[in-house]
Amino acid sequence: MSIVLIIIISYLIGSIQSGILIGKIIYKTDVRQFGSKSSGATNIQRTIGLKPGIFVLVLDILKGFLPILFIEIFTEENIFGVMSCIFLVLGHCYPVFHKFKGGKGVATGFGSVVVLLPYIALGIPIALPIIYKTRYVSLGAILGCIISIFLIILFLALELLPSESLMILFVPLLIIYKHKQNIIRLIQKKENKIFS
Repeated sequence: MSIVLIIIISYLIGSIQSGILIGKIIYKTDVRQFGSKSSGATNIQRTIGLKPGIFVLVLDILKGFLPILFIEIFTEENIFGVMSCIFLVLGHCYPVFHKFKGGKGVATGFGSVVVLLPYIALGIPIALPIIYKTRYVSLGAILGCIISIFLIILFLALELLPSESLMILFVPLLIIYKHKQNIIRLIQKKENKIFS
């Protein structure tokens, strides 16, 4: 299996935006024109409703989970999974099929990392109580990514991860970057809360 082929296929899979497709086909709405302008589950929930939001969340997690699971089962090269994870999230954030305007990569990144580096993925559920308490999904996602970054560095320092896993740091860093407007709104206390 070619690493170039894995990169291309992963990026194209990541570029499939369930939020945009469901919004346009079923609800005749481009969710990127509303709310946070994102195609992710949180903006779907705010724009269309809770059930579509949950459905998109599940699909986005599976979009990251299933390709990595396939690679882990059928290959022995860790670099294949690492590169697939990176390009799945890149495709989700910058989809070629939708003028490079996609989501923020949280669900797809989680789906990928939970297979590839399950101990690192523990950093994301730690954010759930924060989301529940504050109702800021963005704050939970950002803190989950920060925790994941520290865990990756710690596990690499302890030599519990292969060296190529260092490249996975790109994923939480990209997700944090995609939340730059959310960070500004959080500082200004203008960020939208979920279910509000």
